[in-house]
Amino acid sequence: MLLLFSIAWLCPISAQDLPTLLSDFVSSTGRTNRESILLEITEHHPEAGPALLKIARETKDTDTRWLAIRGIGWLKYKDAAPFLRESLHSRSKYVRANSATALGEVHDVSALADLIHTLAVDDDSGVLEQTSMALQILDAKEAIPVLKAKSDNPSPQTRLWIIGAIEALGSKDVPFFAAFLFDKNEVVAAYAAHAIERITMEDFGFPHCGETGGPCGFGYGIDNAQRWWNTHKRNSAQQQQLPRPLPD
Repeated sequence: MLLLFSIAWLCPISAQDLPTLLSDFVSSTGRTNRESILLEITEHHPEAGPALLKIARETKDTDTRWLAIRGIGWLKYKDAAPFLRESLHSRSKYVRANSATALGEVHDVSALADLIHTLAVDDDSGVLEQTSMALQILDAKEAIPVLKAKSDNPSPQTRLWIIGAIEALGSKDVPFFAAFLFDKNEVVAAYAAHAIERITMEDFGFPHCGETGGPCGFGYGIDNAQRWWNTHKRNSAQQQQLPRPLPD
């Protein structure tokens, strides 16, 4: 009896079988509990993509659908891509947002046009954030003009996600980032200043502290960046007004 107990203690408890987890996922209530079940499904059952797609297609419950779509993205189940593209047109903002993320995670480059269209026509902040992230994952440089057009979103967080995606996609458009130096939200303004630092190799004097020497606080960094831009802009305007030399 003691030997059996010792063996049982040494052997890890196996994860639940997939049908049981899927049944619990569909029937459970409470988002936190369902997210926990979904995490166990995706961690222990990489073969669960087809089952999650079936659930997402057939369920009448919106929360079940977008959570299943999230799991599809985590599993990078590429066969779900056509369904995910269709789901970008869902009436649910959660379905649209998670479908956009999943399209990036399954690396469906054929969805670029659909994602750019979603970015252009959708007004929900969460959808815009997740779509910008998906476009960033897919390295969609062709999306930069539309990202710029949506960068004036009322939500500071969404502005931050969008200008972050624009920088990550390789834009070196200093005047574009400089416009955000005067943003009402300090975090957005600071990000714009750091983006300009990375592009131009300027140093606006943001404080660095800690063992890693990373940025901590804003100090006078934003003010310095604003002054730099105002001076840079004046100098550029003066250069444009100088008479051009006559040809020989």
